Amino acid sequence: MPSGIIKALSIKKIVALCAVVLLGGLSYWFFFRSSDQKPEITFVTVPVERGPLRVEINSTGTVKPLVEVQVGSQVSGTIKTLYADFESEVKKDQVIALIDPDLYEAKMLQARADLEAARANLGKAEVTAADELRTLKRKEILIGKDSISQSDYDTAKTKSDAAIAQIEIEKARIAQLLAKLNEAELQLKYTRILAPVNGVVTSRSMDIGQTVTAGFQTPVLFKIAEDLMRMQVHTNVDEADIGRVKVDQNATFTVPAFPDLVFKAKVSQIRNDPKIEQNVVTYSVILDVSNEELKLRPGMTANVQILVNEIDDTLMLPEQALLFSPPDAAFDKNKSEMPKLGNNQKLVWKLESKHKLKPMVVVVGAVGPQKSQIFSEELKQGDRVVVDAIVKKSKSGFQPPAFRFSM
Repeated sequence: MPSGIIKALSIKKIVALCAVVLLGGLSYWFFFRSSDQKPEITFVTVPVERGPLRVEINSTGTVKPLVEVQVGSQVSGTIKTLYADFESEVKKDQVIALIDPDLYEAKMLQARADLEAARANLGKAEVTAADELRTLKRKEILIGKDSISQSDYDTAKTKSDAAIAQIEIEKARIAQLLAKLNEAELQLKYTRILAPVNGVVTSRSMDIGQTVTAGFQTPVLFKIAEDLMRMQVHTNVDEADIGRVKVDQNATFTVPAFPDLVFKAKVSQIRNDPKIEQNVVTYSVILDVSNEELKLRPGMTANVQILVNEIDDTLMLPEQALLFSPPDAAFDKNKSEMPKLGNNQKLVWKLESKHKLKPMVVVVGAVGPQKSQIFSEELKQGDRVVVDAIVKKSKSGFQPPAFRFSM
């Protein structure tokens, strides 16, 4: 092979070897240098706000009438007539239903007849006793003259005493039958179902022809709400919050039927009867509310906010700012140099520049449903405080060159 050709091939090999070495060096520089670069971090911030703060306890409850009376029946029988229906306005002692009274009328007439018979028997016993008493007096005169034996006198005395005792028996029987007559009259009276209060019928559970059975449990025929213009909200408050609830505290609530309306209420009662469900302890809190426009109906679900405290002007931050902690990649920080926190103190992070954070110690005051009151000598209204950090790994735009080798 000519020496010129050999020389040309050697030069190509040397060039190719130099290209491989150069490519390897560039790759080593790119990958190791890029691994040392810090990832890109974007901070999400919110401003420190100043304004009014409401501290509330949120719960869910049910709208109920202030007084709702269950009307039942003390006697059994078939409903003959209904004088009231759903939404009927009724007055106290108004007849709202009638149970078939025929059977109870018959019992009353039977009791009355038994009483009359007992009174007749009393009269008969009184006549008999008077006759026996006259006989006894004659016997007393005769025995004083020794005209009769002592046995005849004793017999007359016994009959007179028995006749007097029979009078007492008949009187007692009359008293018994009089009590039965009163019972029969009461049962007949109870066939007329009366409204116990003035109000509106909210529920009717029986129809005409249906049989009512009064046993150990009184059957409920009607439910009457005494005054639908005055309602209550029954809600349950968690044991962790019940200590902050006081009687006469103001409250507000909404119902799904009118989501844009806010109804005002007031705490009227805190009940000490705990309810335990799935190891969660709650207590019943009763709220009074005016319902003059009759928009609230019994059974509605109420989303309740009980006002615990109201601050007119204070610095505020959302809870996310109080819980945020920067990722390790955010900046080089020495944990031993971080400020020490005391009671009710939290650490928040102020964004001073695009990538510079400064820890700030704040004292947490009242805690609202969305924001918390803070006290700080360094933070002021408008300062940006970090609530989240988005970390992205750095990407290099370096593209290794493409080499073509021709031999």
